[in-house]
Amino acid sequence: MCDKFYLEHKHCIMGYVFLIITILTETAAVIFMKLSDGFQQKYYSIAAVIAYAVSFIFLTLSLKQLPAGIANAIWAGTSTLLVAVAGVYFFHEQLNWLQIASMILIAIGLIGLNVQKI
Repeated sequence: MCDKFYLEHKHCIMGYVFLIITILTETAAVIFMKLSDGFQQKYYSIAAVIAYAVSFIFLTLSLKQLPAGIANAIWAGTSTLLVAVAGVYFFHEQLNWLQIASMILIAIGLIGLNVQKI
């Protein structure tokens, strides 16, 4: 299991690599679900299911090396930010100032979770 003193070990780095893949595939899955139009678009629906399956596989692999609570928080927070950015960029969704401020707080929380030494 990785902790703040052993991040230089190869297995810990792989835990974070698996977590990054988890985050990216889960974000892609949400985008595909949006594009599927309520599962009306078959190919986007299939892509969403596949992306979620890949996401859970890599989450499981990351949890072999990383603490579950920290990995889950990083996964959920980072994916939330990425989906929100994708929504604005690809789907022209609007965010109000409170939503933007809340996302900044999520980003600050993610930084805090990853600070190794103070």
